[in-house]
Amino acid sequence: MKQFLIKISLFLLFVVAVDFLFGICMDRIIPQVRGGEYGRDNYICNQAKEDFLVFGSSRAEFHYDAQMLEDSLKFTTYNCGQIGHTIILNYARLIMNLERRTPKMVVYDITPGYDLLVDIDNNRDLNFLKLHYDRTGVSDIVNDLEPKERLKMISSMYKYNSSFLQLLLVSIYPVSEPGVKGFRTYSNQNEVWLTPPEPKTEWMYDSLKIAYLEKFIKKCKGVSLTFVVSPMWQGINSEVLKPAVELSRKYNIPLLDYSNDTLFLHNKDLFWDYAHLNAEGAHAFTKRLIEDLRKDR
Repeated sequence: MKQFLIKISLFLLFVVAVDFLFGICMDRIIPQVRGGEYGRDNYICNQAKEDFLVFGSSRAEFHYDAQMLEDSLKFTTYNCGQIGHTIILNYARLIMNLERRTPKMVVYDITPGYDLLVDIDNNRDLNFLKLHYDRTGVSDIVNDLEPKERLKMISSMYKYNSSFLQLLLVSIYPVSEPGVKGFRTYSNQNEVWLTPPEPKTEWMYDSLKIAYLEKFIKKCKGVSLTFVVSPMWQGINSEVLKPAVELSRKYNIPLLDYSNDTLFLHNKDLFWDYAHLNAEGAHAFTKRLIEDLRKDR
């Protein structure tokens, strides 16, 4: 029995040592990641120092031409939009970015499903958040999403279990930056997806997302923050934006709603699918946004 316990102890010690060394190696690999989604994440969280930042989901990523914004407004610009992710990941990226410097302007593109409603699972943000668990404030965000993660995150192998291979490959073989200054485009129409889902008349709001939208506002103290709802193929029922409208009034944040703008509404030439503009549409929208941002300056 004594020999058995010794073997078990040595095995556990070996596992702990391997896990510890694995964590050290990964912490050194992450700063070397260039290009791809993880390179984008590394840049936003650890390097970006632009004066004008755009946050949001894929509709931010594909609708805001960062180079146009930079050329017109004379602020260095980066598009931090992230396809498939919510206000919660965007808030975490904001607080990590603010550790380096305070931008002059921030636009947050509000998409109801990702920022207000229960339609999108918040836990999809965990893969990126786990990479930054040890950064100030991020562990609290992870624990808000999934309290059981606190114990699991003791293990470096768990921390990187869903991203290890991609991080390693991209650090060895860097891939190209997705888009220009974070902005990506769709070049044509996806005919299959031009038909939107049936519109809803009742919505289930996500209190956690709305709480993080308010936290985002508070973190932008001293920053010129603007909420934007970019164009939708079929438009939306503006009532769904009620929590965002209330927050914008409470904190005196401009909210520019282009979701039912007649320039874009049902304009097939400007959309890739019912939720996303194509390259021509993004150019037209960014031009319209620049005009309105100038009015507020």
